[in-house]
Amino acid sequence: MTLDEVLSRRGFRTCQASDGLEAIEAIECGNIHLALFDIHMPRLDGLGTLERVRQALPQLPCILMSAKLDDCIRARAHQLGAQAVLPKPFSISDLIESISRALVR
Repeated sequence: MTLDEVLSRRGFRTCQASDGLEAIEAIECGNIHLALFDIHMPRLDGLGTLERVRQALPQLPCILMSAKLDDCIRARAHQLGAQAVLPKPFSISDLIESISRALVR
C-alpha cells in the first residue's frame, strides 16, 4: 500500500495484488506496462509469478524486490528476464530510477 501511494503521487496508475496468482490475473486482464513483484508472496512467489508472466507476456518489464535476496534468487530473476532486483529496504529514488529504466526499454 505504501508503494501504491508513493507511485500514485508521482503520476503512475497502479493495480495491487495480494499474491502471485492475483497478480497474474491482473496482468492478463489489464493494460499493464510494468510489474513490480515481491519475491516472497503467498500462493505463488515472485519468481514463479515472473516465470508465468514471461510465458504469456515476454516483453512486459518486471522488477522484483525482497528483503531476503541471495545470489541464487538474483541469478534466477535475471535468467527469467527481470529488469531489476531491488534489495529491501530501497530508496524511492532507486525504485523510480529502476522503473524509468525498465519502461524506456
